[in-house]
Amino acid sequence: MPARRLRRIPLLLLCSAPLWGSAAPASWYWWHSRLDSDVRVCAQFMPDQGWTRGSGPFNNPRCSADPAVTPRR
Repeated sequence: MPARRLRRIPLLLLCSAPLWGSAAPASWYWWHSRLDSDVRVCAQFMPDQGWTRGSGPFNNPRCSADPAVTPRR
């Protein structure tokens, strides 16, 4: 029985390979600090507690507006 299960693993990996390439990259956003209003960070996810999401989404780590991306839902 275990040998039969091991033969299925390569087939499972082969069938799931197209799903790996269909994922879209995460969008970038400006994050503003709640403690210091002058501090902002460009990141894909909230850096830590105490941050609010500002403008975005952007498709690059510079958070520049050329070209902006639409978020996937």
